[in-house]
Amino acid sequence: MELGNLRLNISALTPKNDEVKNEKVAETAKRKKKAKTAEPIEESWRRIFASKLSETDRQRLNEVKAAMDAGKLARNPSDCVNKAGNPKAFSKAEAMRLWKTLQESQREETLRKMVENTPENYELITTEARFQALIEALSSEEIIAVDTETTGVDVYTDVIVGLSLTLPSADWHVYIPVDHVDCEQLSREYVLEGLAPVFNDESIGKVLHNAIFDIAMVRRHGFDLKGVVWDTMTAMHMLNENEEDRTLGGAGSFKLKDLAPKYLKTPADTFDALFGRDAQFKEVPLDIALVYAAKDTELTWKLYKFQRQHMEKMPTILEYYQTVEIPLLYVIVDLEANGYILDLDFAKEYGEKLHKRAEELRSELVTELTPFHEGDGPLNLNSTQQMRPALSKAIGKELPNMDAKKTLKPLKGDHEVIAKLLEYKKITKLSGTYIETLPLKQNPTTKRWHSRFNPMGTVTGRFSSGKDDADKTDQGFNVQNQPQEARPMFSPPPGKVLLGADFKAQEIRCVAYLSGEPVLINAFLEERDPYAMMASNFYKRPYEEVYKNADGSDTKERKQMKVVWLATLYGMSDYSLADMLGVNKKEATKFKGELFGSMPKLSAWLKENEEFVRKNGYVWADLRARKRRLPDAKLPRKNIPYGKWNDPKYEDARKHNSRINRALRQATNARVQGSSSIQTKVTMIKAHEYCANKPGWALWSTVHDELIFEVPEDFTWEEAQDIRDIMLNSYRWGDVVPNGTDIEVMRRWGEGVPVEEWFKTKGDD
Repeated sequence: MELGNLRLNISALTPKNDEVKNEKVAETAKRKKKAKTAEPIEESWRRIFASKLSETDRQRLNEVKAAMDAGKLARNPSDCVNKAGNPKAFSKAEAMRLWKTLQESQREETLRKMVENTPENYELITTEARFQALIEALSSEEIIAVDTETTGVDVYTDVIVGLSLTLPSADWHVYIPVDHVDCEQLSREYVLEGLAPVFNDESIGKVLHNAIFDIAMVRRHGFDLKGVVWDTMTAMHMLNENEEDRTLGGAGSFKLKDLAPKYLKTPADTFDALFGRDAQFKEVPLDIALVYAAKDTELTWKLYKFQRQHMEKMPTILEYYQTVEIPLLYVIVDLEANGYILDLDFAKEYGEKLHKRAEELRSELVTELTPFHEGDGPLNLNSTQQMRPALSKAIGKELPNMDAKKTLKPLKGDHEVIAKLLEYKKITKLSGTYIETLPLKQNPTTKRWHSRFNPMGTVTGRFSSGKDDADKTDQGFNVQNQPQEARPMFSPPPGKVLLGADFKAQEIRCVAYLSGEPVLINAFLEERDPYAMMASNFYKRPYEEVYKNADGSDTKERKQMKVVWLATLYGMSDYSLADMLGVNKKEATKFKGELFGSMPKLSAWLKENEEFVRKNGYVWADLRARKRRLPDAKLPRKNIPYGKWNDPKYEDARKHNSRINRALRQATNARVQGSSSIQTKVTMIKAHEYCANKPGWALWSTVHDELIFEVPEDFTWEEAQDIRDIMLNSYRWGDVVPNGTDIEVMRRWGEGVPVEEWFKTKGDD
């Protein structure tokens, strides 16, 4: 090849065929040699640990390596070679398989030691003679610990397979199997009938952990468990409501197996750790079952003594616990057992309506955001990677993330596209619930829907509702979070109606009482709206001018009062308040200061709450009935130099100081919510007592600040007034602030008429 005077010898630049062939042969030989050479195990471990690992995986891999190094664990020969018979490198997948083998080996060793070390005062009761000896011994006990072992946590369908009892005076811990597989045992009916006189005797106190479950489980078989005097789970909430938070020194949960190591210094293996997640206790050999079950009641008893000792140092808390939280257990059992009847046709129709709206929103969002989408293929509304850049460009503001609560919600008022997206996400989730999921949640035994109610559902003591954490089924649902428009699917049985009674302005009445603020107290004494009264006082304008507009809507002034009030009550920052008011942070802070400055007693009370929690790390609910512990409030602040607030160097300091600020803001919320929860609980107890003496009456539900009753359709005006009296007088805010209540009658939940109108149109016949 010639180009001008340049001559190139192409062939000289190309390797000869023999050279290429030799290189390929050498490479192949090298690969074959490598394939036949085992990778050193140390190199394999270096490779595995160098890969991206979760903390859980890293911990498990360390356990495997330690066991292999100690000679307690070895590779399976079948994993050492491939199909060609060549050595196979040790991999993460193989290591994780070995971890399961290790777990099984450790489990067997643990169970063997448990049986070998069975305490002498543990006894398996399998004969009538020993059972009768137990019954005789129980008659000498003033208080005992009780626990049930079951096939599951559905108290309407699952069954008891054994009972464990601790007799403190006799220092005797027993397990009575009643439905184990292939073993000598007494029948369930015989045992429960034999225990019935003890279980029904309220003079013999019973101590349990999660008593609501065990009471319901015993009732499942047609018996009762009276005389419960202590529930170690609810008591732990009273002693430390932060127990689930390990960063605050908590045990991680309120489960007995977590509490025992922390407070009793006694190791306690969980059921899943000992037997596997899918195991059935009825299949556990009796010698193992004895140690496991008897230890549960022994630990429950020891935890009771520990808790009692500490709670006696706080007599107001002890009195409240014994007179409110313990009686409430039985209220909840009845409340949950009553259950709900659902109109599935209504639910399906509602779900289809939601689905249609979701499709409309999806189409609108895709149309609006597609011009800002730069990826391949159509825009996926459920993809964070696609949505964050597209949405950022659409609103002209860089979004740090797609967190609905923290990032999107504060912006929805300014950007319609964000409001649409939040609505889309909400109703997409709901639509499937009502069409597909809800029918499956009907209990097969009762043919009703049942919600679980947790009287310690929040750290302030308020109720929560929903599925039990230990429930492995798909049943149970949260009745308290049903949207207003979905509530009509709940209906009473034929011949009955729902009677709803709410606490009018419960929390703000509580504040009026705790603070002694005249503006608020006068509002309730004069039966006026508290927000309008605050607006009238602040703007120096007549009450009527700031209460309602001519068309009946709220005035701007009343809305402002409500926003500021709720922001303060719920511990929002001034930044959040600014977003809600549509002003900057400085303006929001100034407005809030001026508003509370116009109510000196309220302002002083808010400051008092902050100072108290800063000094003590907790605040009291009403009558010192319970504490809300906020230890972060006592932390010393970290210094951030002026002008360095946004400096990444001080990020940890900012987070630290934010924790303190949050704790200080929570102090007021904790006092109000904690006190309000006490009012609700005391009133529920009184309402439950009333219903117990009225045939056909039942407490149907509690939703936020409302109690709902299931009552005969022919209830009388006098009975309605009895309910009004229970709501107004069961728990009063001192002698100055009156309670308020509205009562309505419903043939479907959410579709009610005032009780006065009910009797005008229906009559008392």
